[in-house]
Amino acid sequence: MLKPLTLRPGRDDAARRRHPWVFSRALSAPPSGAAEEIEVRSASGALLGRGFASPRSSIAARIWRFDDGPLDAAFVNGRVEAAAKLRERFVPPLTDGYRLVHTEGDGLPGLVVDRYGDVLVVQATTAGTEAARPLWLPALQALFPSASILQRNDLASRHGEGLPLEDELLAGERPPDRVPFRERGVTYFADLAGGQKTGFFLDQRENRHLVGGLAAGKSVLNLFSYSGGFGVAALAGGASRVTHVDVSEPALALARENHAANGQDLSRVETLAADVFDDLRARVGRGESWDVVVTDPPAFAKKTPDVDRACRGYKDVNRLAMKLLAPGGILLACSCSGPVSVDLFQKVLFAASFDAGVPARILERRGAGPDHPVSIDCPETEYLKAFLLAR
Repeated sequence: MLKPLTLRPGRDDAARRRHPWVFSRALSAPPSGAAEEIEVRSASGALLGRGFASPRSSIAARIWRFDDGPLDAAFVNGRVEAAAKLRERFVPPLTDGYRLVHTEGDGLPGLVVDRYGDVLVVQATTAGTEAARPLWLPALQALFPSASILQRNDLASRHGEGLPLEDELLAGERPPDRVPFRERGVTYFADLAGGQKTGFFLDQRENRHLVGGLAAGKSVLNLFSYSGGFGVAALAGGASRVTHVDVSEPALALARENHAANGQDLSRVETLAADVFDDLRARVGRGESWDVVVTDPPAFAKKTPDVDRACRGYKDVNRLAMKLLAPGGILLACSCSGPVSVDLFQKVLFAASFDAGVPARILERRGAGPDHPVSIDCPETEYLKAFLLAR
């Protein structure tokens, strides 16, 4: 019999609305010390769902199913297969780099699986998801029997739950540190050894495609460029020149490799290792003008107390970026801070435009691609915001 986690009286509304997160403060008693399968019950004893406990997290459990059925291999196989079929419908041609499983959006809380060609990179972000490995790993192996499956574990959430932080090879041969994959026929390298996220920012695929389609004959300034994805897409789309600015020289070296892998003319590419804020102020001071500017910084806010400081940063970087836009220029302004809502980010961009003295028009509100689905029951998991603005 599964251990029950019982909610305090009046604290079961979220679970009844199918929200998968069970907070420790809502429980009548804390979970035991084990990360294991549990039942979630109301104060009256009614079954609300089954999931896995994460005893050391403020989210004490995540519900995987809300009915009375078993949380077994058949159930998880069905969820993984459904996730794969969804990608078959929406991932574009000539693309073998995409998110295969996106946590709550695919009904598998805490589980991230990214595909890079013949390599699957997994993140089990909670103790409960780690405990569920005997269910989700065989499901992945059945779908991709020849794939190497690497689990990347150096995550803040795992550190907070006392989980191992060393990467693990779960299946197949150990992949190289850098693995090539394609997006609409454009080649990129995922940095599996030391890269951000699982090795690449797959969530920006559709926004890279957008920039590529706008770049023909244009100058493109790619800020917080990381491994150069937006610039590679821009040159593939016919940009006249691209400049990448990032604080990390290793990331810029990988950007140059990504350009070279596509046979692109490196004489049209500049990479600059610098603090983006300092670099922007210098460019404004020199009176530079750019046709397309991309601002895609790392998350400035990971928790709610960080939001005010993050908004000041977003305002500053986009205020300066707007000053660089040529007449008719385009700015793609991005935020991957989950606690910063899309409405708040739009207000920040309004303030940036007002302070810059540069009128801006919203052309599109965008986010991650359809391989990053968001559960309508758990909208908090929607983190990426992008606004396409025209001067």
